[in-house]
Amino acid sequence: MTTVDRPRHIDIVMTTIGDSAAFFDAYRGLIARHRGDERIRLVVVPDRKTPQAFFDVCERARAEGLDVLSPTVPEQDALLNRLGAPTLVPYDSDNRRNIGYLLSWAAGADLLISVDDDNFPHGDDFFAEHLKVVAGERSYRTVEGESGWWNPCELLDVTPMQVYPRGYPYRHRVPDRATVTTGLADVRINAGLWLGDPDVDAITRIAVGPEVRALTGQEAVLAPGTWAPVNSQNTAVHRDAIPAYYFPRMGYRATGQVIDRYADIFSGYFVQACAKHLGHAVRFGTPLAVHERNDHNLLRDLQQELPAIAVLDDVLAWLQGAKLDGTTYHEAYRSLSHQLQDAVETMTGPMWNQELRGFVHQMAHLMRQWLTVLDRSADLAP
Repeated sequence: MTTVDRPRHIDIVMTTIGDSAAFFDAYRGLIARHRGDERIRLVVVPDRKTPQAFFDVCERARAEGLDVLSPTVPEQDALLNRLGAPTLVPYDSDNRRNIGYLLSWAAGADLLISVDDDNFPHGDDFFAEHLKVVAGERSYRTVEGESGWWNPCELLDVTPMQVYPRGYPYRHRVPDRATVTTGLADVRINAGLWLGDPDVDAITRIAVGPEVRALTGQEAVLAPGTWAPVNSQNTAVHRDAIPAYYFPRMGYRATGQVIDRYADIFSGYFVQACAKHLGHAVRFGTPLAVHERNDHNLLRDLQQELPAIAVLDDVLAWLQGAKLDGTTYHEAYRSLSHQLQDAVETMTGPMWNQELRGFVHQMAHLMRQWLTVLDRSADLAP
């Protein structure tokens, strides 16, 4: 059988420090209405701040027939110790998402769907649309930006004005023309969009306060030379691409500021670079998720995002021209990690200093450690 002929194993992966009752309620109904043959598992990763009520919710969900994996923090620690990487995933951090990715990889899932606990599936096509990542080569509407960039928010009806998604480089936030064609593509990354609160950066949220009312455009696949940010809120990744989807560690302090809130943006661009190198595609559009955003201190968000925004613009300018090596995501990602740490040594400007380069060096080192952990996980007992 081919991947699309047999039942698929789908893992929905998220982290939480709440009880997640609303999350389970949303997926309980969706899974019950799903008529496919797929095995759908919820991999929900708690942290030290997660209340006991969360585990009670998980037990009720299992009693109602949901397939739920929710390892305790001691169980997560034991797993990392067994794999020889006890410090790979810090406590009290959204980096715990990597535990879910690792468990999905070790279980042989065909794809994982990364979500946040404040994003809820909209419509019954949630799984069908994300299954595009295992559909093989198909005909898609393809968009090519004149500048090499395309804004996925163009597919959305946004009030009070059009916006750019978090992670879109500021140097390219200008009017641009795009050519739309139809062609064959093998999608390995599917980025679903949102209703309600879109995934924009703190600058945009403070200045505009946007709200998405509807999806008004048709799905689009990026042309090989066109880029757009991919986040972790409503994104499906083919199993083959999981080695290149490590969620980088944030919290690094440089020039007196903490760098945070952009881990998924770095991971989205890095897996995208590997996909492009291997001849695969990234799709934007459906399925939609309703984003009922958790409370945030927007000024704190802004403070943590600014250094990441500055780093990202220069890294992306380099990434667009990078020539990766390898014939698998594992090999391409390792090549990317080595080239990245070399590239930042040549980046100049008022923001670049040894502290900031240290942040990128740490990220590249952890990218390779992630690959080592995935290799070791093959020896785990079922």
